Amino acid sequence: MKKSLLTSGVISYLVLITFGCAKENKQDEIRANLTKTETLLLKSYAIAKENDDLLILHVGANGEFTDPDLMMEDSLYHLNDSICNQYYLVYCKDMMDGDNMMGGNMMGGNTMHGSSMMAIHTFMGDTAKVNQCYRNLLNIRTGHTNHHPKN
Repeated sequence: MKKSLLTSGVISYLVLITFGCAKENKQDEIRANLTKTETLLLKSYAIAKENDDLLILHVGANGEFTDPDLMMEDSLYHLNDSICNQYYLVYCKDMMDGDNMMGGNMMGGNTMHGSSMMAIHTFMGDTAKVNQCYRNLLNIRTGHTNHHPKN
């Protein structure tokens, strides 16, 4: 009886260590995905902003076209606005998945980043740049209709 209890205890301990180590290995993969998504998000935001700025220059006060390439600039703005939004949602999902994976168990509570309120989260502490980029995108969206070309 003692031998079977000892064996089951050792197996349980090994299972805990195995799952803890597997999560630790996934941490690097999640970080790489977050960095890649952040880069793509910032790039799509920059293109959307550039095309929106061009629209401001090439649409008259009455909404008339002043440049024949205006519809291309507008479609590029909308395309990159949508892509940036998608990257932001993927970034948030990966951030939450990584945070949920690393926290909430006895193996994952020791790797904290960020400060104050965000210190309890592993991955969610360093999102200021991405969140500011998304807020800027929302501001561009709000102002975009004021200089959107009208046929």
